[in-house]
Amino acid sequence: MNDYINELKTFIKGEVLSDEQSLDHYSKDGSIFQMRPWAVILPSSKDDLISLVKWLAFKKNEIKEPGIKEKFSITCRGKATDQAGGPINTGLIVRFPKYLDKILEIGADFVKVEPGVIWGDLNRKLESEQGRFIPCYPASANFATLGGGVANNCAGEKSVKYGPMREYILSLKMILADGKEVEFKNLNSEEIAKKQAQRDSEGEIYRRISDLLIGNHNLIQNSRLNVNKMSSGYWLYDVLKENGDIDLPRLIAGSQGTLGIITEITLKTISKPKNTALLLVAFEDLIKAGQAVPRILKLEPSAFEMVDRFLIEMTQREKPEMVETLMKGRVQAPALVLLIEFDGDEENFLKIKIEEAKKIISDLTSDFREAYEKPIQDELWKVRRAAAIVAESAKGAKKALPFIEDSIVAPENLSEYLSKLYEIFKKYDVQFSVWGHAGNGNVHVQPFLDLSSPADVEKLLGIAKETYEAVISLKGALSGEHSDGLMRTPFLKESFGEPLYKLFEEVKNIFDPAGIFNPYKKVGIDWEFSKKYLRREYEIEISGST
Repeated sequence: MNDYINELKTFIKGEVLSDEQSLDHYSKDGSIFQMRPWAVILPSSKDDLISLVKWLAFKKNEIKEPGIKEKFSITCRGKATDQAGGPINTGLIVRFPKYLDKILEIGADFVKVEPGVIWGDLNRKLESEQGRFIPCYPASANFATLGGGVANNCAGEKSVKYGPMREYILSLKMILADGKEVEFKNLNSEEIAKKQAQRDSEGEIYRRISDLLIGNHNLIQNSRLNVNKMSSGYWLYDVLKENGDIDLPRLIAGSQGTLGIITEITLKTISKPKNTALLLVAFEDLIKAGQAVPRILKLEPSAFEMVDRFLIEMTQREKPEMVETLMKGRVQAPALVLLIEFDGDEENFLKIKIEEAKKIISDLTSDFREAYEKPIQDELWKVRRAAAIVAESAKGAKKALPFIEDSIVAPENLSEYLSKLYEIFKKYDVQFSVWGHAGNGNVHVQPFLDLSSPADVEKLLGIAKETYEAVISLKGALSGEHSDGLMRTPFLKESFGEPLYKLFEEVKNIFDPAGIFNPYKKVGIDWEFSKKYLRREYEIEISGST
C-alpha cells in the first residue's frame, strides 16, 4: 500500500502515519478485538477530511482487486475507550484529538464543538464559567471525546434522570459519502420538502429516509424494545415525529461512524444542580434488590448504580482501600449494593428525598448509609468507581473481558436478568464481576477468560449466546450505551428480527452506498468474521497520549 500512502501525503495537510508502532497501536481499542489499519490520518482540518473522502470514493470505484478494494474505508477514532470494537478497521483510521479538538462557541444554553473535544475538559469549562453541564457524559469522561459520545449515543450514570446523548444534540455537521459537508438538525415539513427537491446526496438522503420512515411506521413502532435507553442497531423510533418533523441527529447518534464523518456538534447545556445527596443501600437478597429498583425510580434519582458481591470481594483483595468505608463493621460483602444519588439546589429537598427512599424500601432492607457532604459521598462512591480499575488490573492470563458488558433490560426485570447471568456463569465455571446502572437496568459484566486458550474462546461464544438469549427473552437490548461494534453486530438480526434488520441495511445503503464509512459495524457480518479478529491477549492501552 506504499503507493497509496504516498498519494495521501500529497494532499493531506495533517499527518499520515504508517510506521509499525502506530499501526499496531491503532489496531486496538478497549475491546477484545484487533484489526490492523494500513494508515492513520490525523486531519488538520475538515478540508483534509473532505479531500480524503473524495479520494477514497474514487479509489473504491477504480480498484477492482478483492482484498484491496475493501481497504478503502474510513473509521473515525477518538481516545478508543470503546469496548465493542467500534473504532478499529483494516482500512484507514482517522483520529481526531489533536487538531479537530476545539470548543468553537459557548452560548447561554448551548455549546458548539469539534469532535475531538474531551468530555471532561468541556464539562469543567462549562461548570466553571456558567454553572452548566451536559449530563450524559460517560465514565471515561477524562479520556473520551464528544465525537465518540455521538457515535455511541453515550449515556453514563446521570442518564437515569437526564437521558442519553441524542437528547442533547441540536445539530450536527457531517461529511457525506461524496465529500459534501452538510448540517443535520430537526426540520419541519416545509424545510424537508426543500431538501428533498435538491438533486444531490443530501436531497437523496431526505427522500429515501422519509420514504423508509413513513412506509415502515408500524413496523418501527411495534419493534420498540422494553428499555429506557439503547445504543444497539440504528435508532429509528422518533426520527419522524408526530407533527411530520424529521430529526436526523437522533438517527446519527449511536450509528458508530457508519453513516458519515462528524465535523461539528452543537449540544444544549443545562444548569448543574448545586448539591447532591447519596444513599448506599445493601441487600443480602437479589430479588429484594430488584424489587427496590422500580420503587426508587419514582423519586427521580440523578444516579442509580449497583455493584455486586463478587466485585466487592475482588476489590477487597486487590484494592482494599476502595471498599474500606463500605466494609466497615461487616463480616461479608452484601449480595448487591445500590448507590442512589439525588441532586438539587436545596439541601432540605435532598434530605426529604433520602428519607422517602429509605421509607419505601424499608420492608426490603434496613442497611442504609447516607451522605450529604462531598468527602463522605466520595468515600461511598469508591466501591462503584473501583469497578473498571479492578477489572482491568487483574493479574495472570485470565482477564475481565468486555463482550457481554452492556446489555440492558427494563429495571423491573433486573433481578431476573441477574439471576440468569449467575446461572450462566455457574454453568461455564467462570469468575466474573458485575456492576452498572441499576436505574436503567444496564448491566456491566465482564467474565474472566484467557483469549489465548481455545477452550476459553469457545466459552466466550457460549456465554455470549446464552446471555443475549436471556436479554432477548426479556425484550431487552444488547447495548445500552457502548454500541455494537464487532462484538454485537453479528447478533443484531436475532435481537431485532429480520424485518427491522433489513431497514438497518437500507439505512446504511442510503447514507453510504459504497461502504466507505466504518465497515463491519451495525450490519453485514457474522460471528465467524468477528472471531478472526479476536486478540490473543487483552491489555488496555488508554492514556492521555493515545
